[in-house]
Amino acid sequence: MIDAEALAKSRHKRLTVIRFWGVALAFVGAACMADKVALPMPHLLGLIIFLAGIFYTMLFPRILIRRWKKQDQG
Repeated sequence: MIDAEALAKSRHKRLTVIRFWGVALAFVGAACMADKVALPMPHLLGLIIFLAGIFYTMLFPRILIRRWKKQDQG
């Protein structure tokens, strides 16, 4: 069984990586929308990538934290 400190460290690391990739996705999406990346339908694809980045930066960590709290209580 993993002790509480190791579990907290692994969860913190996981949240940091998720947020980092969310920011990276948002930057790529913004670059696509600004026509800095040559892709078919860059504005639409850029918007989708940008929104996915926002989701992974803002919402997905909250969902994980809520799930982890339920696991810890139950």
